[in-house]
Amino acid sequence: MKKKSAGDRESQQPTWTRREVLIAGAALVGVASCGSNTPPASGHAPQELLTRTASVPSPTPTSVPDTPVTLAFTGDVMIGRTVNSHMLSTAPGDPYPFTYTAEFLRGFDLTTGNLECVISRLGQPVPKSYNFRGDARAYDRLLNAGFDLVSVANNHSGDYGKAAFVDEWLTLPRRGITPIGGGQNKQQAHTPVVKTVRGTTIAFLAYDEIDPYSFAATDTTPGHAWLDATDLRLDVTRARASADFVIAFVHWGIEYFTGLTAEQRSLAQVAIDAGADLVVGAHPHVIEPYEYYKGKPIIYSLGNFVFDNMYPEVVRRGNILTLTIQRQRLLAWKLVPTRIGDWGEPAFT
Repeated sequence: MKKKSAGDRESQQPTWTRREVLIAGAALVGVASCGSNTPPASGHAPQELLTRTASVPSPTPTSVPDTPVTLAFTGDVMIGRTVNSHMLSTAPGDPYPFTYTAEFLRGFDLTTGNLECVISRLGQPVPKSYNFRGDARAYDRLLNAGFDLVSVANNHSGDYGKAAFVDEWLTLPRRGITPIGGGQNKQQAHTPVVKTVRGTTIAFLAYDEIDPYSFAATDTTPGHAWLDATDLRLDVTRARASADFVIAFVHWGIEYFTGLTAEQRSLAQVAIDAGADLVVGAHPHVIEPYEYYKGKPIIYSLGNFVFDNMYPEVVRRGNILTLTIQRQRLLAWKLVPTRIGDWGEPAFT
C-alpha cells in the first residue's frame, strides 16, 4: 500500500508507497527478531557483537528498480449539503462517505479524485445556483480513503470566494493531500504536479471550463486552471519534456448528458497531440463514453462518486478508472462501476 506524501507539490523525488513501507517495515522487524533470538556463532557477548557490527561500513544504497505503478481516478466527490451534514453526525474516525470504497482506493500507488466543493470556514457564498462547502474533518476522511491528489479545477472550488479557495489549497498539502489544477496565480495553477513512483515520473494537470469564469486564476489572483486550447497545448508540451506519463484531468461537458460534445473531443485531441498519455473527465454527473485517439484513451466522464442528488438513477452511477503504467507504457486500464446509496455514499455494484 502507499504512503501519503505531504511534501512539495512539485517534488520529483521518489514517492514511497504504502505497500513499500509495509514491506520495508516487515523486513526490519524480521532483522530485529533474528538478531535478538539468534546467539552469535563466535560466542561473543552482545556488547562485543555491537562493537564489531558498528565497525562494518554501511552498504551503498541502490536505486529502486522500475516496476509497474497503479493509479485510480474517481469522479465528483461532493462533501457538502446533506453529505456534510451526515458526516458531522458520524463519530470521529468513521470512514463515511467511503465506508465501502476506502480499502479499494488505498490499494493504489496514487489515487486522485475531483473535489467538488470547498473545505474552509472562510468567506461567504458567491452568487450562484449551488454552493458546496465541507467541514474540515473531510480532510481526514479523504486521506484515510486513500486519496493522494484532488483536483480543485471545477465550478465549485470558488463557491466561497478567493480567500476560502486559498485556505483549502494551502491546507490540503498540510493534511497529506496534493491539490492539482489550482494555485495562487495562473502560472502556479497551470504548473503540473509531478510524482515519481518506483522510477516512473507522472505529471498531473487539471482544468475547468465550466462557469463562473471568475473562479479562474489570473496573473495576479488565485484560482483554478481555466481550460482553453492554447494553454492546454503549452502546459502539456512542457510537462511532456520532464515526465514519463502525462495525464490531463478535465472538468467539462454538459450536465446530465450521457453523450459528448464536439468541443470535448477537440480539446482531448489537443491534449494528446501535445503529448498527453491519458485524458479523463468529470462534471456531467453521469457516465459518458470513452474512446481512443492515436492509441491513447479518453474517458470523457467518470460520473458521480460522492453526491447527494441521486435521482434519476443515472446520476447514482459512476466509474472508478484504474490503470497500470510503467514509464511511458500504459500496461492496462479498466472502469470499475459504483452506485451511490444512502447519504450519497458509493459502493461497488
